[in-house]
Amino acid sequence: MRNFLFIFFILTAVAGSFSCGSADKVVPVPVALSFSPAETSAGGKVVITGSDFNTEMYSTLVSVGNKDISPDSVSSDRIVFTVPSGLTAGDYSLSVKTGSNISVLPGQLIISNMEITDPDVLSFNYAVGTQTIGPLYGFTSDDRLVESANAILSMGSNILKITLSTGSYNITGRPNYASLVELVREDPSFRKVLDMPFSYYFFWARSHANWADGYSASERAADSTQLADLTKYLLTRFNNTGKQFFLGHWEGDWYLLPNYDATYVPSDTRLQGMIQWYTARQNAVDEAKRVTSHANVDVFSYCEVNRVVDGMNGLKRVANYVLPYTNVDYVSYSSYDAQGLSQTEYDNVLNYIESKLPARPQIKGKRVFIGEMGRCAMDFNFSQTLHESVNRENIRKALKWGCPFVLYWEMFNNEIKNNAQRGFWLIDDNNMKWPLYNRFSDFYVKAKIWVASQKKSLNRLPTREEYLTWARTAF
Repeated sequence: MRNFLFIFFILTAVAGSFSCGSADKVVPVPVALSFSPAETSAGGKVVITGSDFNTEMYSTLVSVGNKDISPDSVSSDRIVFTVPSGLTAGDYSLSVKTGSNISVLPGQLIISNMEITDPDVLSFNYAVGTQTIGPLYGFTSDDRLVESANAILSMGSNILKITLSTGSYNITGRPNYASLVELVREDPSFRKVLDMPFSYYFFWARSHANWADGYSASERAADSTQLADLTKYLLTRFNNTGKQFFLGHWEGDWYLLPNYDATYVPSDTRLQGMIQWYTARQNAVDEAKRVTSHANVDVFSYCEVNRVVDGMNGLKRVANYVLPYTNVDYVSYSSYDAQGLSQTEYDNVLNYIESKLPARPQIKGKRVFIGEMGRCAMDFNFSQTLHESVNRENIRKALKWGCPFVLYWEMFNNEIKNNAQRGFWLIDDNNMKWPLYNRFSDFYVKAKIWVASQKKSLNRLPTREEYLTWARTAF
């Protein structure tokens, strides 16, 4: 009997230590386990992982040294906060406060407060990026092109992918521009975005299938003139800025296969028309570069494939029936048909595309990049944790293969299903930054610090292979 009473007393005491004003309610004590990155600067995002965090943000504070900070977001196993300005460089202890409970994290957060101004570091290709095409919402008085581009820039990226069309960004009251050059030269929104400090721009430019019934001389002349004039303008307007421009289009296989019909068998006329279209575009860019004096600026042409696995299985697709007969600089892969594969299977698909590329010896390194990838929030019943982890692993696969760019679709969602946002986003329609946004933002802080440190220690920038080796584990 005494043993029973003793055990009962112990259990009651333990239960009481977890109670919060009620004998019936057990409130677990939050436990902070780790944080990343280990080093950052003012404005950088820090992610704390652990368990049993109080999801009511006003109840939780993060202490950096002796300074208490309200977090940006809190879930049961994750806290994100922004390092405030005003902290001197040094090592700081971190702890999480919830009411009277304090959980101290192991290790020290290093705050460098180093403002990176080295143009080599700022213009370095960090490979991971996103895009804004057809965003369905916005939160400021700016049009959706300017607002979403600013959001991408504020996240820390120097990569931007857009479409050269005012209709995709809720821009009204503008004239019908007669050419691509007129659009980027005269439209205030496009001018503003092109003047932003991005280093790498990807454009959907004259994305169409007018060649499907045979590519006429007039169609070829119109495309060639538009692409050549745009190239000349970009080389001249952005001479000595370090900017690079990639001129491409939306998913090529859906142009080859009308009405999204994967059973359609493209005719020889359709295949030849597409080959001629790509050749005309690339020739126009090449000739414009030849006749235009320029330095420290470049323009490239690319095609985009999206039904590559079909081609590997013998069906007539862009990768196997069109690409080998062109002269394009790069290939963009809209990779939804392969992003869920294992690393080995994924590598096989990218190797297959690479094997079909025409030779362009003047371009060094790999020339297959990921133009679109991503799983939407709806796929995971809007679980922020799964949305972040699955997309992060898919980005890592592309980095491991060696893609020069990996572009997530996208900053603001562009698709509705059953009257609900599908969630192809980093910032949702309530203006909330999802964990994947924080993953991107944190990565850019770490990556710039790493590249700057490598340049200092090696007296050179890291090679593409050195950087991607680091990036695939750091992302």
